[in-house]
Amino acid sequence: MSHSYLQIDSKLANGISLVMTDVDGTITDELGNIDIKAREALRQLISSGVVVGLVSGRTLPRLEPLAHDIGIDGPIIGENGGIAKLEPQGKLLDLGYSREPALRDLERLKQLFPGAVSPTEDDADRLVDVGFKVQGIEPSLLKKHLKESELLDSGYMLHLSQKGVSKGGTLKSILPGIGDGKVSAKQVLVIGDSLTDISLFRIFPHSVLIRNNRLSVMDRSILKDAAEYVSKLEFGAGFAQVARHILKMRG
Repeated sequence: MSHSYLQIDSKLANGISLVMTDVDGTITDELGNIDIKAREALRQLISSGVVVGLVSGRTLPRLEPLAHDIGIDGPIIGENGGIAKLEPQGKLLDLGYSREPALRDLERLKQLFPGAVSPTEDDADRLVDVGFKVQGIEPSLLKKHLKESELLDSGYMLHLSQKGVSKGGTLKSILPGIGDGKVSAKQVLVIGDSLTDISLFRIFPHSVLIRNNRLSVMDRSILKDAAEYVSKLEFGAGFAQVARHILKMRG
């Protein structure tokens, strides 16, 4: 069960070397725009000596400009773990993932549910993950027909990815390449708001759930059980309050 973010003490705050945050629902406002206070809080974390990275379901073309605007100096993980860079200006890493399993399952869903499945606007930019929307069909029913991929619901769209792809798994795999290679899992703070972030919460010992009351009661319960801490406010305002507390604890 998650504890209040106010229980993050100075020992933990000063032990954090890397903050990896989700984007949509975590540092955005209710309208989906980057929250002004969250943007400023990210910059303050960077100024305090913390390396900050993004771990999101977004594509690289949507993450790179954001990283540049904020001044992100850490890794970028996109497509829910399907792609990654050690730094915004770095090369795309070869994670060994393929888009083919997701594409085959998407075609299967289109045949089973004619007219109900449609691609998202940014799907053409995706390298591993497949983004799509569906009308009139519950995601739980879609999952029953998948053979080669896994379905994730970010609350903004549905995603199909090759089995085994996850935000947490990718971050763990690239951790030795970050900075001097000595950043341990205990020095990482992961922050997110939805089930697409649960692999982060389960793999890394220090995690913060940003409240998102748009999720179902069941999803919110699952996330609270997985995350170590939880914000009081929702969306980017919640991220900002957590970041300000961490900065205060760092002195």
